[in-house]
Amino acid sequence: MSFFKDAPSSLALKSGAIGPEPRAGREHNIQDKFTSPKLVTAFCAIALVECLVLALVSLFCAVAYHSTVYPNSAFIGEYTFVALLIGVTEVSISVFLGQFSHAQKQRRDRFLWSGLLSVALTFLLLIAFLFLFKLTAHYSREILILQLAGCCLASLAIRSAIFSGFQMAIAKRKIPGRRMIVFGDEAHCDQYTGRLRILNDNVQIICRNIPDNIRRDRQSPLAMAGFIEQCRMLQADDIVILTGNTDKADLNSLVNSFLELPAMIYVIPPYADVYANSRLVELGSISAFAVSTPPLSILDRAIKRLFDICFAAIALVFLSPLMLLAAIAVMLDSKGPIFFEQIRHGYNNRPIRVLKFRTMLASSEANFKQATIGDPRITRIGRIFRITGIDELPQLVNILRGDMSVVGPRPHAIPHNRMFIPHIQSFSRRHNVKPGLTGWAQVNGLRGETDTLEKMKRRVEYDLYYIDNWSLLFDLKIIMLTIFSGKTYINAR
Repeated sequence: MSFFKDAPSSLALKSGAIGPEPRAGREHNIQDKFTSPKLVTAFCAIALVECLVLALVSLFCAVAYHSTVYPNSAFIGEYTFVALLIGVTEVSISVFLGQFSHAQKQRRDRFLWSGLLSVALTFLLLIAFLFLFKLTAHYSREILILQLAGCCLASLAIRSAIFSGFQMAIAKRKIPGRRMIVFGDEAHCDQYTGRLRILNDNVQIICRNIPDNIRRDRQSPLAMAGFIEQCRMLQADDIVILTGNTDKADLNSLVNSFLELPAMIYVIPPYADVYANSRLVELGSISAFAVSTPPLSILDRAIKRLFDICFAAIALVFLSPLMLLAAIAVMLDSKGPIFFEQIRHGYNNRPIRVLKFRTMLASSEANFKQATIGDPRITRIGRIFRITGIDELPQLVNILRGDMSVVGPRPHAIPHNRMFIPHIQSFSRRHNVKPGLTGWAQVNGLRGETDTLEKMKRRVEYDLYYIDNWSLLFDLKIIMLTIFSGKTYINAR
C-alpha cells in the first residue's frame, strides 16, 4: 500500500494556491509539460530579451553621454559593436553558469544576484578586451561606468519581471514550482514548514511520516526500492529529514537511499534552533558545528585597539588644559583625593581599576549605593562634572593602558553587576568586549540610575546590539552622537 495514501500529510502552499495533492500520473503529465520544447523555447526567448535589453541600455548610455559632451561630433561607431558584445557576453555567461536552469525554482535574491554577477564578469572581460587590443585610449571611461550602472539596473529589472512572471505561472499551476518533501512527525513538520517556505512564496511543501514498514524493513532492497520509486514520482527538488525520533540506523539508511534521487538532501537535527547561525568547521580531523564565535576577530580587535590608542593619545593632549582645571576645581571644592578609583568588571569579567574625577564627598565600595537624583553625597562641582561627563575624562588613561576602549558597554561597579547577573541571562555577555568611555546605550539616553530590572534589561539590550553589530563606522557614529546628541545627557546624575 502506498505510504502517500496512508501516512498523515499536509500540503503547505501560499494561501492554498494549489489544491489537493496531485496524483502520480498527473504529476508526470505536469513534468512532461514542463520539459516540453515550448518551455525550452520560452527560456531561449527570455535569454534573447535580456541580451537585447542590455545591448540597448549600453548603447543608450554611450549615445547619451557622447551627445551631451560632444554635441557637434559624429557618434563613434565602435560603441554599437561594444553594446552588442556586452549583451551577448552577459547572456553567454548566464547560460554557461546555469542561471536560467530551473529559474522558476530559484530564490528571488539568488536569481537577481546571479544577474549582477554575470554583468560584473562581462565588464571585467570587456576591460580586458580593451586593454589587450589597446583600445582603452579610444573608449571613454565615463561611458564604461555609465554602461556598467545601466546594465546592473536593467538586469535587476528584467530578472525581477521574469521571476514575478514565473511566480504567477506557478500559482496558476501552469508550471511546477519548487517542491520539497519533509519527513518527520506532524509536530515537527508544523514547526518547520513556515520557516522553510521562505525559499520563495510558492514553494510546495509535502509533509510525510516515515512508514513503519520502511523502519522495519530498511535492509530489504525491495521495500526500499518501492519507497524510493514513490518518492521519485513527486519530482522533489529538496528532501528534508527531521531527525527527532529517527535513530542512527534509520537515518543512515534513508540518506543512502535518497542519494538515488536527483534532489538536494538536508538533515535537520534535534534542537535545530541551537544551530540556527552555526557553520560546519574542521576541528582537527573532526567536523563540528561552530555555534558561536568571539564578537570581534583578531583583525577587528587590532583595528579597534589602534583606533583607541590614537584617539586617547590625541584627546589627552587636547583636553589636558581642561583636565588640569577640573583637578583644581575638585581640590578647591571639597576635601579628599582628586581622583576616585573603583574596581569594575572589564573584558571577560576581569577586574579593572577605573579612574574618575571625584564627584562625591565620600565613596565606599563596601557600602555601595548608586547615585540618585539630588543625592546629598554629590559635591557642587561634581554635579556639573556628572552632567557634562567631565568626570569620565581620566578614563582616557584606562584606554591607553588597555583596560578600556573608547566605545563599548559602560563598566558597572562589581556590586552593581552582582545584583543583576542572577536576573538577566545574557548580562555577562556585555563583557565579551572591553568596556567603553561611551556606548550605544548611553547615546540612546540609557544613563543614570538603574533602580528597576526593566531599566537594566534595556541597557543590556543596547549593549548586546552594539557587540553583535560592531564596526569602526559604528564606533565613529557613537562618538559623534556622544558629542552632539542631546540624548547622551538625558538622565545624567
